[in-house]
Amino acid sequence: MKTLLILILFWLSHVTAFSQPVHTLTDSSGEQVSQYALLPDRGYTAEQVRNDSSLHFITGDTIRPLQAGSYWIRLVVANPYYYAIPYKLWVRPYLNNRLHYFNENSQKWEGETAGIMVATNHQRNQGQMTCVLQGQKENVLYVKTDVSQLAKFGYVFKPSIWLEQAGNQDKHEQFIWIALITSLVVLFLFILNNVVIYYNFRDKTILYYLILQFGAIMYILSYRGVFHMLFPGRVFSIAIEPGGRLHEYTINNLFNHVSVLIIIYGFVQLTRSYLSTRKNLPSLDTILKYGLYAYTIVTVSMVFINTVLFYVDDFTLLYDNILVMAITMAIIATGVAGYLKKLPAAGSFLLANILPLVFMLATALYHVFIGFTDGDNLYMADLAVISQAFCFSIALVARIKSIRNELRAKELEAQQLTFDIREIELRHQLMELENQKISTEMLAEKNRNELLHEKLETNQRELASTTLYMVQKNEMLATLKTQIQELNKQYPGQKHPGLRGIESLLQTNLYLDSDWSKFKLHFEQVHPQFFENLQARHPSLTKNEIRLYAYFHINLSTKEIAALLNIDPASVRRAKTRLYKKMAISEGENIVDDKNA
Repeated sequence: MKTLLILILFWLSHVTAFSQPVHTLTDSSGEQVSQYALLPDRGYTAEQVRNDSSLHFITGDTIRPLQAGSYWIRLVVANPYYYAIPYKLWVRPYLNNRLHYFNENSQKWEGETAGIMVATNHQRNQGQMTCVLQGQKENVLYVKTDVSQLAKFGYVFKPSIWLEQAGNQDKHEQFIWIALITSLVVLFLFILNNVVIYYNFRDKTILYYLILQFGAIMYILSYRGVFHMLFPGRVFSIAIEPGGRLHEYTINNLFNHVSVLIIIYGFVQLTRSYLSTRKNLPSLDTILKYGLYAYTIVTVSMVFINTVLFYVDDFTLLYDNILVMAITMAIIATGVAGYLKKLPAAGSFLLANILPLVFMLATALYHVFIGFTDGDNLYMADLAVISQAFCFSIALVARIKSIRNELRAKELEAQQLTFDIREIELRHQLMELENQKISTEMLAEKNRNELLHEKLETNQRELASTTLYMVQKNEMLATLKTQIQELNKQYPGQKHPGLRGIESLLQTNLYLDSDWSKFKLHFEQVHPQFFENLQARHPSLTKNEIRLYAYFHINLSTKEIAALLNIDPASVRRAKTRLYKKMAISEGENIVDDKNA
């Protein structure tokens, strides 16, 4: 009897424990679950939660992170179908959730952990958990959710629970992976091709295109949540709304921001390089350049704040997309302006990029005016990448043709430059030969001048020696004459006939022209054409006046001239005065150019 009573009480407690509302599945592939019960966790095990009747779940209760760091959520889901259906379960907030459900196949309770803070959650969709709901039965699910990191926000909220049939979800995931792999394969093949082209041509435009494609690969991977799978549990900052909606900045968000920056950088630099906007469209080039600077500053600031300080991504994404729209429209405007200006490359640029630019603009418009999604239902990014890869091949052909023409022109320019350099070298060699010839002539002239200078010095010495000799001889003759005259005065009556002959001979030697001729010869060697120039300028001069001026020209003293002419010094001074007056020159002035003399 006691045993029967205990069984009845256990059954009643079990019924009471599961008296919460039951959620019945519908034909919808995905549905919101609003019937649940909550239990604050106090270190309970899963077995305690399932079996301990003293633990009371409260139906429709709210989560209070300040009261408990984690909560147990109990779901009762009725599957009216005759067969088991696998479902994907999401419970928000999904920081670290642990699902417990009974597996009919293995006849035991199984669990699965998911969430953005779980380091082992290698799934594209963070927080997704899988369970099998048995047909014609009420299935009890337990989820333990960790909310300890939400205590600092102080909000009270209800959990958000979503069930979706795994088959539909798997088909959707399969389609996403097909789109992702297709985009990556297309990009990879085009990158390989363009790497070879860049290696051959070393063109900056192709380099910027490669940078753009690298950013596109990173963007698609982050857009599809692949970095969640590669680096699970990497969360930099989180925030939660009063209604319980969780926001997080993960490694995936970081790569997403960086990839968009790389794409914008590659597209802007590709446009500037392809259209030579600095030279052809300077005003639009300035807009593109400073627009790129502004977007770089905004992106770096957002990444720093979200990864180091606190979560602001939801508050800045709108402005980020508006700036992307502005830069995209500036790139389109630049291409159109280049086409209207009839730039050679503008047509192929527009043909290659207008479609991907439109898809980029549409993606930004979608985020600005419709909302921010996880990208599962938005394939414009894939279309933009694939269209850009295919269309750019058209522009690449035109670019390669342009590069070849430029290379051909540069080769001709290099050949012409080679010819010019060769001509300059030949001219240089000719100039060196001419300089050598001039140097040889200058050296010969120098040697000749040295010989002439030596000859001049010799003539000057001979002239000085002759002049000195004439002066000394005439002085001696004048002295002898004076002495004979003195003897004649002393012995007037005894004048010897021989003395008269000697006196006459002395007088004659004082006026010999041979001395003058010898002097004149040496003088003309030192002063060529002196006498010719003097007579040409002053034809009225007498022979004695010419002789007198020659003595003045070599700066002989009055006494020396008097000795040469056998006259008194006073007579020399008077003769000099008369001569200079006749020649109409002042004393000390040369009327004969020594350079010509």
